[in-house]
Amino acid sequence: MCLICDRVKNIIEGTNPYLVHEFKHSFLVVGDHQYFKGYCLLIMKEHFEDLTDLDKEVQEEYMGEVLLAAKFLKEYYKPIRMNYSCLGNFVPHVHYHLFPRYQEDLANDETKNPWHCIDKFDEFKLGPQEAKVLAAKLKIALNKFIQKAS
Repeated sequence: MCLICDRVKNIIEGTNPYLVHEFKHSFLVVGDHQYFKGYCLLIMKEHFEDLTDLDKEVQEEYMGEVLLAAKFLKEYYKPIRMNYSCLGNFVPHVHYHLFPRYQEDLANDETKNPWHCIDKFDEFKLGPQEAKVLAAKLKIALNKFIQKAS
């Protein structure tokens, strides 16, 4: 089983403290670190290795979920930019990394690509309790955001 499939299993079992929201095709989870404040992931519920493996309807719905999550994070954290990363090189399970970006980090040449900072991520790692508290705050705010958007 892949790393993300393990996380999905934990979410379904109710043992993943990083869960923010369940969408039709994905789960929004708090990132393991907060080097970039508000960093989250949108992980597919089902194991697909590439976006092209999804049928057209699921592609469109999943991208809608990505955009809704990003819009929420932009409203909540007020970054000046959002970076999206869907690579699949390390974990071949479709997922998006959502990196809110701020003036202070974009002003630094070496941090324009969020992956250039990977060696510093552990310094901002969240423990399960910290993740649970942040996820709960985001869950409340996201539910309000979704209701307002409806």
